[in-house]
Amino acid sequence: MAINRFFSAFILFVCLLIVSCQKETSSTSSTTTSTVNSNLVASSSAFVNNGKFPKKYTCDSLGVSPPLSWTGAPSGTNSYAITMHHMASASDKHVYMLIYNIPSTVTSISESVSGVGLFGMNTVNSNTSYSPPCSQGPGDKAYIFTVYALSSAPVFTVPQSQVTMDILLSAISSKTLGTSIINVTYSR
Repeated sequence: MAINRFFSAFILFVCLLIVSCQKETSSTSSTTTSTVNSNLVASSSAFVNNGKFPKKYTCDSLGVSPPLSWTGAPSGTNSYAITMHHMASASDKHVYMLIYNIPSTVTSISESVSGVGLFGMNTVNSNTSYSPPCSQGPGDKAYIFTVYALSSAPVFTVPQSQVTMDILLSAISSKTLGTSIINVTYSR
């Protein structure tokens, strides 16, 4: 009798463990492609998702910001934001581009973008501009572009020169209607 109870408890434990792992896996995988369900699709005329990031947009060449465009804005979109970052380690995020307050009528940014929205602070030189990545060490480095469709423009308690990616993400957490991510790699 005691063996049957132990066996039943063991089976229940294994089932709960499997269900828990499936929920965590499903949650993790959904954030790698989109944090909010929508038809928003970002693209670039210079590279493709999961492709190579062109040298032209790095410190190894001209170092200009790349062109991006997007389609499929969710209903109610009133503004956009764009980020580009790289996770050097789990606790070391490098932010190269942060643009917000992009009007809802704008569906692309050109190469060397200026005059569209407001730039937040990059973490490379703390300027409010694009800072090209300078890949360090051997092998491919992954860079992530994210376009955010927002129900309204973010509101900050700090000046534009102090708006970081973390501050932006906090300000738009309840305003995000959709996201689209482009992943690229670059190596020297």
